[in-house]
Amino acid sequence: MNARTAFLCAGLLALLAACGTAPGETPTPTLTVTPPPSPTPFIVTLPPPEALDALAFTPVDYAQGPADAPVTIIHYGDFQCQPCAGVARSLSILLERYPDTIRVLWRHFPDLVAHDKAALALMGAEAAGEQGHFWEMHDLLFAEQEAWSDLSPAAFRVTLISYASMLGLDLTAFQAFLDRDPGPLIEQYRMEALALGLAGIPTLLINGLPYSGRYDLYGLDEAVRFFALAGRQFDDQPALGIDLHRTYRAILHTERGDINIDLFADRAPVAVNNFVFLARQGWYDDNTFHRVLPGLFAQTGDPSGTGLGGPGYSIADELDNGLLFDREGMVAMASTRGVPNSGGSQFFITYGPLTPEQEWNGQFTIFGIVTEGMDVLRQLTPRDPLDSLNYPDPAPGDRLLSVEIIEEDAP
Repeated sequence: MNARTAFLCAGLLALLAACGTAPGETPTPTLTVTPPPSPTPFIVTLPPPEALDALAFTPVDYAQGPADAPVTIIHYGDFQCQPCAGVARSLSILLERYPDTIRVLWRHFPDLVAHDKAALALMGAEAAGEQGHFWEMHDLLFAEQEAWSDLSPAAFRVTLISYASMLGLDLTAFQAFLDRDPGPLIEQYRMEALALGLAGIPTLLINGLPYSGRYDLYGLDEAVRFFALAGRQFDDQPALGIDLHRTYRAILHTERGDINIDLFADRAPVAVNNFVFLARQGWYDDNTFHRVLPGLFAQTGDPSGTGLGGPGYSIADELDNGLLFDREGMVAMASTRGVPNSGGSQFFITYGPLTPEQEWNGQFTIFGIVTEGMDVLRQLTPRDPLDSLNYPDPAPGDRLLSVEIIEEDAP
């Protein structure tokens, strides 16, 4: 739930915002040598994140998708609202794309001030719903919105009846429903929307929580993948499972080739223990390098591919372990800048020394170094889903296929 809260808070989600300018061609410095930490490292158990109570919503009859879908989206809208038509099209595509993952519910929230035919369109959809064809009328009204939105209410009524005929409805019953007073039904939906604090349309609730992200297909696809990740998350961080008297290496198998990493279990036992646990659980299988900033770093570790997902817990920082961002290939935990102990599963690998030093050193836990494969890292596709200005619709990122952990006796 902590991850969901972060997803809904604008600004807090910008993990590792790129600070400073990209470093130029600088000779690779020698790794700074400092005294090792205490020989008795231990796992620090953090308190569980505070739960966020989800907004309650009333079940409705108008739903598409399996009842047990992990992601439920409620669309509050108006058939004469142009942005609502775009959202409806995107949700239809997502239902086909994720048939076992998503469930979509429709709730009327007509804007009677701006839209002169909103009430009549609502009654037309309800009249079709009485005959078991709500979604067919829903889709038809949005598909033909441009054709009827400028008609007079009287002309639109004739058009509604023609739509009912196209759908094979009982026209007598359909017209009788249109003659009903829409006031009580409209008031019912209006009061529900106001009780939830909804102010405009389109408005979406995802798993009962207000959605504030992008309303285009790209943004909604990300939201579905993010919320579906909850089914894979863990209740707690792992207990100490690595042997501190042994050495650990990781091989990142990517679409572009392999990247070999030496893990600093003696310097960052909490981070290494967490990384090894997640790798062995398959958490990193088929991930995306979702954030690749040439000259700075490449980031991965979120199975949703959005850059917003995590394992369901956070781990303690290990910032004062003597390791610095003073060369290429440094592997570190991604976390929310300025928020202590906010790392989870995402990690990044540097392309070179990071400057200004004070904005990086001591801010993120370094737990490994690339020993082979920097050429692979430099081939990754540049992208940043958190930067909608420079990457409004990022190309698909390169895939991290799996992470292999190699455990050996210490020399």
